[in-house]
Amino acid sequence: MKKLDETRFEQFLDKKFVLIRTVEMLCEVCRKPLRTREEILRQFRIANREDYENFLNRARIHDRVEVDFENGKIYLYDHDFPGDIHPECIEKL
Repeated sequence: MKKLDETRFEQFLDKKFVLIRTVEMLCEVCRKPLRTREEILRQFRIANREDYENFLNRARIHDRVEVDFENGKIYLYDHDFPGDIHPECIEKL
C-alpha cells in the first residue's frame, strides 16, 4: 500500500477502485486505536486527468489516504475520539 502523496496520475488511469472509509476510534489518553470501523462507500474509475483532480480534492478532507493498487482499493482514514479509554490507560491515571 502507498500513501496518496507517493502516487502518480498514471498509476490510476483507467483503473477501477473501491473506496473504503476507515474510522479509527482513538483512546482519549494515549491516542492509539481502540477499534476500527470500515465502510465500503462506492466503486469508481479514473478515466482522465479531471477525474483524478476531483478525487485529489475530495481526498484532502480525510486524515490519511492509502492506495492498494494490487487489490484496487483506496482507504480513506479518519480519526474519532469516542470518549473511551484503554483499560491499561485507566490504570496509569
